[in-house]
Amino acid sequence: MSGSIKSKETPQSGSGVEREKSKRKPRTPAVVKSPKKAKPVKESDPLTLYFKQISKFPLLTIHEEREIGQKIVVLREQIKALEADSGDSVDEAYLKNEKSILERSLLMQKNRMINSNLRLVVSIAKNYQHRGLTLLDLIDEGNIGLIEAVERFDYTRGCRFSTYGTWWIRQAIIKSIADKGRVIRIPIHMLNTIKKCYFVAKQLTQDLGRDPSDRELSDYLGIPVPKIKEIIKLSQETTSLDTIVDDGNLTRLADLIKDESLTEPFEKVFSMTLQDTMGNILSRLSEREMKIIQMRFGLSGVGPLTLEETGKQLGITRERVRQIQEKATFKLRGLRELTELQDNNP
Repeated sequence: MSGSIKSKETPQSGSGVEREKSKRKPRTPAVVKSPKKAKPVKESDPLTLYFKQISKFPLLTIHEEREIGQKIVVLREQIKALEADSGDSVDEAYLKNEKSILERSLLMQKNRMINSNLRLVVSIAKNYQHRGLTLLDLIDEGNIGLIEAVERFDYTRGCRFSTYGTWWIRQAIIKSIADKGRVIRIPIHMLNTIKKCYFVAKQLTQDLGRDPSDRELSDYLGIPVPKIKEIIKLSQETTSLDTIVDDGNLTRLADLIKDESLTEPFEKVFSMTLQDTMGNILSRLSEREMKIIQMRFGLSGVGPLTLEETGKQLGITRERVRQIQEKATFKLRGLRELTELQDNNP
């Protein structure tokens, strides 16, 4: 009996465990998400590379700026003291080594101030885009202004370096635009006036619903009308003759502009034919007769000259010139070439 009971219980208990196991949901293995990889910076994009590089430099607090400014002053004084001692009986090699150490320390402090303010240059340079220089060029010029600001910064005045440096950075950028941004250079003071005139014209256009006249700009700015006209003329951009003017990239602006210094093909051929014909006609005359006809009628590129002017150049009287001219014209009268020339030029 016991054996039969066991035989019955064993499968029941076993089947219960099996049922419990079957009810359990299988565990889903945890998926570990790999961190997103930063998009590689294209080597062909120097701006992106530059922005990434300068973002590594931490910004300075006002206390750090003062500390750096103080160190720069101290290092400069120490270098001056060494230079003053160079004439004494001190070991020159020692002085040279000490000066080199101080100069490296000074350069390190300056670079720290410069690097922490490179982003300031970028933010200012972006405000001067589309004025003839690329953003990279503007940043380069602004960095020159930043270096100048670091050289001149006086920490004892208590202002932030960004306040002081902004002026130098902006001036360097404006000067570069005036010098390099246009084919025709505009003085810096005129560049500022043009900028002011532009913003006033923009404001008046919104207020009036049309472009303001020169007189309206003159009244608003307090500048004479002729000066306004000069400003407008200077503000016009220079367009390259190589600018493409069609959708097919085939036609340049230079192709549409006529060169007034060149003659038309027909005029060129006619002029050459006329010279040849006149040469054949005048060959029937003597050398003196030919010269007088050329001078009197301007056929040699000079003149026409009067009888008196011709006589002075040839060393003969005015009356003698008239006589030779009459004789020459009598010879030429009735020539076939001259008749054809007169018929073709009514």
